[in-house]
Amino acid sequence: MKQLVVALTVGIGLLSLAFGADLDLEQRFLLLATKKTSTMQKELNEASSAGYRIVTGSPTSGSEMALILEKVVTPPNNYEYMLLATTKTSTMQKELQEAASQGFQLLPNTMISKSRTFGGDEIIVVLEKVPGAHEKYNYLLLATTKTSTLQKEMSEAIEEGYEVVRMVSRGEHMVILERLAEATRNQ
Repeated sequence: MKQLVVALTVGIGLLSLAFGADLDLEQRFLLLATKKTSTMQKELNEASSAGYRIVTGSPTSGSEMALILEKVVTPPNNYEYMLLATTKTSTMQKELQEAASQGFQLLPNTMISKSRTFGGDEIIVVLEKVPGAHEKYNYLLLATTKTSTLQKEMSEAIEEGYEVVRMVSRGEHMVILERLAEATRNQ
């Protein structure tokens, strides 16, 4: 009987998560997992408003992503998050730079390639804005199927002051590099 009660409790808990129940924002650690990027952005906003910060992220299956957060601050000193998702590398480059100009920085351990039924694999990244931080960054996204081309382009970017932050592959290799923005370096 005790095993049945435990199984029912766990089952009801999982069902409530599957059907969009409210987040339990009293826990030290919080797991967010979803297939929809809009749902993830909404839940990230809710969790960060309650004092959570992202610890790590990972794909959980071909079409789902998961993030683990830890409660580390007391509002209003909240971290802010911006989730970017696209199938086009040019769009990702543009959106990364726009977010960086607002003070967001890429969280490398959140960059994943997520399978989609139509339209190819989607690249997803999460950027973070630290409360009170003033640094701004520039991003460079390199994408190619040829490793020799990628090596050459990475070497050129590193000579220009960029650092490799993360790589993901999805039929092509995609590398994101980062450096402090000129205005930040001159302060």
